[in-house]
Amino acid sequence: MGLTPTSAKEWLDVGEEFEKKWNYPCCIGAIDGKHVAIQQPSGSGSEFFNYKHFFSVLLFALVNANYKFIYVNVGASGRAGDAGVYNESTLKKAVIENTLNLPPPACIQGISSSRINYHIIGDDAFPLSLTMMKPYPHRNLEKEKRIFNYRLSRARRAVENDFGILANRWRVFLTTIKLDPDRVTDVILAACCLHNYLVEHNKLSYTTYTSAADVENSDHTITAGTWRSNTCLTRLNQFSTDRNPPRNAKNQRELLTAYFNNHGSVPWQDFMIK
Repeated sequence: MGLTPTSAKEWLDVGEEFEKKWNYPCCIGAIDGKHVAIQQPSGSGSEFFNYKHFFSVLLFALVNANYKFIYVNVGASGRAGDAGVYNESTLKKAVIENTLNLPPPACIQGISSSRINYHIIGDDAFPLSLTMMKPYPHRNLEKEKRIFNYRLSRARRAVENDFGILANRWRVFLTTIKLDPDRVTDVILAACCLHNYLVEHNKLSYTTYTSAADVENSDHTITAGTWRSNTCLTRLNQFSTDRNPPRNAKNQRELLTAYFNNHGSVPWQDFMIK
């Protein structure tokens, strides 16, 4: 789709927008995936049948801080999950082979002895790595880790809201699409392109008219967007096989945790984890 940044400068711009809007440093995008409902393809058996018991293809995307798609992967069968699609994607291949031209690791305020890699933020379905940060498992977490989870989840609202806006503006996503999977892929890609165009050229009315996106109020509580009550664009299976992440990735998450609890803290975060 020609959406993905190709230079270190363009990735730095993405990172700066995440820090400005979501108070999250060194982030090159928020990632997630959704099921798009389709009629059962002829002769497909259970290939497109997902864990929610309907037929679907997957829309898997990386989003910038301002609700634009910067990477889209469409067409995998509904049986797949977030981590499986990511592991087979051209995005992960480019990350591993270092062909994205990401900026070098950066120093952030208060962490003078170490540098933070520019990275994607995802939910628990994704594998923790230096280029993919995810929340701590939600089991008896101390305050500092709950703060990290809040800050990462807050920044991830970029992708959650993006999918909500897409579905509410292009209402084909609220239906079961009665086309073969290849044509469904074309429809999804066209909608993503038009979505990006309207975010770029008519953002205010396009993103706010239907109240699809969450709104962060002046006290930083959330007025939920209408996407949260819709059954369209079902989340992918959240099962994670990330049982033994690399030590350097865990160290980086710990550095970010320290940052969010010290120099990078925001005044409202303690209230938001109560």
